[in-house]
Amino acid sequence: MDQIRSGRLSWLTARALIAALALGVVCGRASGGQAPAASTPSPAPPAAPVSPDKVVLKVGDQSVTEGQIEKAIHALPQQAQNSLARQGKKPFGDEYVLMLVLSQEALSNHLDESPDYKETLALTRLKILAQEEYQQIMQKAVVTPEETSKYFAAHQNDFEELQVLQVTVRKKPDGSKEGTPGFSPDEAKTRTEEIRQAFIAGQDPKQVADKFQMANVVRVDSQPFTVRRGQMRADLEKAAFALPPGQVTELFDFGTALGFVKVVSHQAGDLKSATPKIESTLRQQKISSAMDALKVNSKIWMDDAYFASPAAPQVSPQPQSTVGSPTGGPK
Repeated sequence: MDQIRSGRLSWLTARALIAALALGVVCGRASGGQAPAASTPSPAPPAAPVSPDKVVLKVGDQSVTEGQIEKAIHALPQQAQNSLARQGKKPFGDEYVLMLVLSQEALSNHLDESPDYKETLALTRLKILAQEEYQQIMQKAVVTPEETSKYFAAHQNDFEELQVLQVTVRKKPDGSKEGTPGFSPDEAKTRTEEIRQAFIAGQDPKQVADKFQMANVVRVDSQPFTVRRGQMRADLEKAAFALPPGQVTELFDFGTALGFVKVVSHQAGDLKSATPKIESTLRQQKISSAMDALKVNSKIWMDDAYFASPAAPQVSPQPQSTVGSPTGGPK
């Protein structure tokens, strides 16, 4: 990702550079959204104090200050900033120079007078204004501790947690090569049900795991782990949260495996651990409400015929087969 190709940053295309510089230099502000880094970077050495008015680059009669360069860099995704911190600012300076050279040549060719340029500039202006207003709305969407507590009291069941043991038995795909891990569908069902009955009978999970566990084929948890709502498949979650401690779900088909869970215990969620999720939910609700209010007050009209969804493609009917189905079922 951080390799340099032909003297340029491989992660920085010309279009991405110009967009970043437009946000950082033309607007004089850094973008709020940053892409997450692929991994946690090593701590960078303390940066030298910035001299905002110091000229650090010239192209013809156009000068660029350190403050402008720093704002442009801060408009880049975090991963790009981390790379520049390791490599130094020279590659970015080279790209900046290229942008200025190209833009000056474009002006000399009067490209700024073309209809395409003016339309693009107008659209870019709208996007920047919309981003700025959205940032204002986000800053105003403050969630108070009282709102958080009230939401938690009304949705306490949503933050309930389970301690569970999970069992999965891998199925071997039809027609798979010899040596492929897994059981045939029937064998997988038989083995999974056998393990399930052992759990129902109250056998010690460690003993069950020692008896049935098979690397890359059968997983039998001997120690429970915590699951929260939204972390399991919907049908499995519904079944598990409905069971009292000590009970076992029915078998579930996960496509490549069969499995079930045993509920060890229910745990009520606490306000402290639930607060980040609640704040995020309420903040988004406030943002959505503010956006909806803007739309209502803006007297919006859209041509429904123009913006209609495309018609679903018509599928030609297939001729009926005169033989049994591949699975041996009815015709």
